Amino acid sequence: MGKHVFESLFHPQHIIVVGASERPHSLGERVLTALLRTPFQGKITPVNLRHKTVGGLKAYPNINRVAETADVALILTPPSGYEALFKACHKKQIRHAVVVQDWENQCAEALLPAQAALQKAAYPGLNITVCTPAAIQAPACGLNSGIYPGHARQGDVSVISWHAATGAAIMSVLTRAKLGLSRHISLQPGLSPTTSAPLLDCLEAAPSTRLIVLEYNPDEPLRDLFSAIRHITRQKSVILYCTHHTTPQEQAILRHLSRYCSFLVTFTPDELLAGIHALACGKAHAEKLHVIANTPCDWLQSQAASLDIAVQMAPRNPRPSENHNGYIGSNPSTLHYRGLAESNLQSSHTEALLAVVVPTADSNEAEITHVLRQLQQQHRKPLFISSPLSDGLLQFRNTRQALRAFSYHHHNHKLKQLRIQTAKPLPGYLKTPDLTEVGMHLDQPELLLKALHLPDPNTATTPFAARLHFYYHTRYGALLFADSPNGNIALLPPFNTLQAERLIQQLDLKRSQKVIYQLLHSLNSIIGQMPQITDIKISLSPGNHSSEITVLQETHTASRIRAPYPAPVRNTFTLKNGQTVPIRPLTPEDAEAEQQFVQNLSEKSRQSRFMAHVKALSQSTLASFCNIDYHREGAFTATDSDGSLLGVSRFSCTHYPAQCEFGISVAENMHGQGLALCLMQEIIALAAQQGYHRMTAEILKTNQPMLKLAEKLGFTVTPSPDDSELYQASLSLLPSANNSKRKSKQ
Repeated sequence: MGKHVFESLFHPQHIIVVGASERPHSLGERVLTALLRTPFQGKITPVNLRHKTVGGLKAYPNINRVAETADVALILTPPSGYEALFKACHKKQIRHAVVVQDWENQCAEALLPAQAALQKAAYPGLNITVCTPAAIQAPACGLNSGIYPGHARQGDVSVISWHAATGAAIMSVLTRAKLGLSRHISLQPGLSPTTSAPLLDCLEAAPSTRLIVLEYNPDEPLRDLFSAIRHITRQKSVILYCTHHTTPQEQAILRHLSRYCSFLVTFTPDELLAGIHALACGKAHAEKLHVIANTPCDWLQSQAASLDIAVQMAPRNPRPSENHNGYIGSNPSTLHYRGLAESNLQSSHTEALLAVVVPTADSNEAEITHVLRQLQQQHRKPLFISSPLSDGLLQFRNTRQALRAFSYHHHNHKLKQLRIQTAKPLPGYLKTPDLTEVGMHLDQPELLLKALHLPDPNTATTPFAARLHFYYHTRYGALLFADSPNGNIALLPPFNTLQAERLIQQLDLKRSQKVIYQLLHSLNSIIGQMPQITDIKISLSPGNHSSEITVLQETHTASRIRAPYPAPVRNTFTLKNGQTVPIRPLTPEDAEAEQQFVQNLSEKSRQSRFMAHVKALSQSTLASFCNIDYHREGAFTATDSDGSLLGVSRFSCTHYPAQCEFGISVAENMHGQGLALCLMQEIIALAAQQGYHRMTAEILKTNQPMLKLAEKLGFTVTPSPDDSELYQASLSLLPSANNSKRKSKQ
């Protein structure tokens, strides 16, 4: 695959600076100075209407006069000229137009021509990005296109911010932790057509990036954003930093999305600092934390408990120097402190160590901190240092930050484990609502609840065990919020049995298990089908459940964050033997059936499908096959009368939106029935709908039926350049050239 289109934004070979100037303190002077101050490896061409040279560089009166094309046009001029500049960039075949202004100090009237020009600039091949004055930094190529000092240290942390101040704060944390920067871009909220999702797709393919810190902008397309995050967290770590005010409901929603997409969410600067340290350290996973300190440290117990951390503290000892897990005395020597830390890290009982260093009578805390810093680099086990002289990764000025970092270090591992969980099948007692009957009783609450198989509208007794509230959030769409004395949880549809189990376990609702399962099942049936049902409340009490329901004639503007299950092109398919089978999307509850389907395949079929000798799917593969993000992936299945899978076709993202990869298997007794063709047509249609440009696959040369099917569907089949045993199949999902030209003219 070629490089992502935004790769040239971070590693340009040629930048045209429109509005470059020598006028002191002007934007054009400050940006050009920043570009020349760093060792930028590419070419810089100023554009200035009045001067033939700027800063010793040859200047041109406009973009059209520049002989060579460029990767980036950096536009620093007032908004009144944007429309003409975008047109000139398109004519010059420049891929990126980056607009930089101090937008926060612009009057409202100045924003209007910028907004009008951005709305008109729909030029194919031209990507427009509107930035704050922090603009773009990429130390690997010496690029700093903003007015702020560049982060000179090159590293593996990338930052996407939506405010210059937030970007500067993140840079300060990276500097203190002695972490280097891979890339930083500071977008302007409300103006930039470029959003976080395509930038995340670009960073996914960047080997120089290991951790991404992303400022959360709730006003950008959220389904695109969280789908991109979920995809990139398969390989890299992501921290979502929420800087705007959040209600308890929104915090619960973001924590739910954190579990679904495997990112770490932070809400305060202290949380962000701890999160960056935890995810950047690359240390081994740990669940328990040992402590040594040159000060009495029993007070750490309450701090650790508030963060739900298991701290290993030894009981009080009259000879503290022999207590290796807690207070080691007020005035230990440097070597004594180091020896205790080393012995703890060497012990098989220690998973992680917190070393607390406070000023002593001998004032040797600087030496102790220094030797602990060296020890920290020699061990895979995490060593957290709390010292007033802290300066580096996993080093903190106070113990609470250190404890929070350990908490995030452990939580990040739990997020990865959640990703490989699979859902149980739907319970047999569930009843699917008849939507016709539901529609007949929209004005009769009691009958409507009965049609939805929900509890009667009785008065619930107190104390309540939990209250469940389904409603439409103005930003996040359909939402189920659960509140109980044990905490609160938010869930987003489509709901599944994994979410039901989480509600039951976390809120201790075992006695209400059937009600919860039925509620989620009924909600899945009506969301999108019955938009008039806008509010359902269920109160759960021991031995008593009650419901309230509200029906309104209104339209909801907020789209669902998680993509709904897609409607198949055809709901049923008639096999050549005359049997009719249903076609539907694969769901998380199909995990057991999927595993059984694979195990029932012949050894030859499994070899053809997975190109390896497998008897069953691993837990991680099974989870990835069934926990599908239908915004970027897809899978369809056909089932028989008892629910067994007869065939499964799927595609997954390899490089969004450039390419996806398909796979298909059908049961042995379905060969020659035409089912494979039907299932392939379903995923081809869905992949094209999701915006993919191409669908590909590698096929064994011995798999003649699949090769014939691919050719029948229009795939181009060629020998693989990398493996003599394989063919490559490729199908363009873009409209034909004639259709593209017609649309362009229109």
